[in-house]
Amino acid sequence: MLKKIRVGLSLVIFSLITIYFLDFANLAPRQLHELTKLQLIPALLALNLVALLIIIGITLLFGRIYCSSLCPMGIFQDIVSWVDRRFHRKKKYRALKERPLLRWSIVAITILAFFGGASAVVSILDPYSAYGRMATNLFKPLYLEGNNLIAWIDNYLKHYRFYKVDVFFTSIAAVTLASVTFLIIGFLAYKWGRVYCNTICPVGTVLGFVSKFSLFKIRIDASKCNSCSLCSLKCKSSCIDSAGQKIDYSRCVDCFNCLQVCNRKAMKYRLAFIPENSSPVNVSEGEYKATRRRFFGFLLAGIAGAQRLLA
Repeated sequence: MLKKIRVGLSLVIFSLITIYFLDFANLAPRQLHELTKLQLIPALLALNLVALLIIIGITLLFGRIYCSSLCPMGIFQDIVSWVDRRFHRKKKYRALKERPLLRWSIVAITILAFFGGASAVVSILDPYSAYGRMATNLFKPLYLEGNNLIAWIDNYLKHYRFYKVDVFFTSIAAVTLASVTFLIIGFLAYKWGRVYCNTICPVGTVLGFVSKFSLFKIRIDASKCNSCSLCSLKCKSSCIDSAGQKIDYSRCVDCFNCLQVCNRKAMKYRLAFIPENSSPVNVSEGEYKATRRRFFGFLLAGIAGAQRLLA
């Protein structure tokens, strides 16, 4: 159930942000543009303390929900993985070693570039800016060509409800950078799932550190787990050591694949202070179930409320 809600929420947010980049006729409501402020590095560059507090607060409560449902680049990788699975139904992931030196080196480069005024470097490393370049320089021209095709058909039928627009590219350098970004991140997602988020992305590294202290975490019930590795094989974050019954929370993006695939119900999304081998029934069953039901309700309400605060 949690995965279905997460997927639905992610697709809605991804679609709205993509529409923001593709909208050439200013048809989208202005309120839609406020959603783009809930992105970490743009909020940091704009010194938007409200947005930063919301992002950090969501992460401290629920883990890396930002990476799984709010970041368009993260959702883009999930779409690539989903398309790949349509052709390779037996596609399996495997646990990979964390590379903290590489991860924090990229964070250090981002920080130095930020304070050194090297905005181009920050823009290249920022996942939201990277997706924006892809949407603007690769997806938008295709979108405009599609509009022109519809306009031609519409005019041929003498309805005249659509009009042709000029298809243009910002620059060769921008298109080249967007294409390279698309190919590299697309290939990484095709091959290893969320490895970009957990190895390269500076936002993912920072939020991964914060998520270690989150109130809710995916836990392994050792009394039910038989180390079958199903959870690890379906974990696109490559962060589950099924043999050792451990989860690297700095890399977990709360995709909930492991919850769905576990046949023994050994994977639980629960309050972090509940012992791993305990049943939620023994820890205030009514409160636990009520909290679980309200989980995404609170998240949706928080995003909606943030819109007013950010306006």
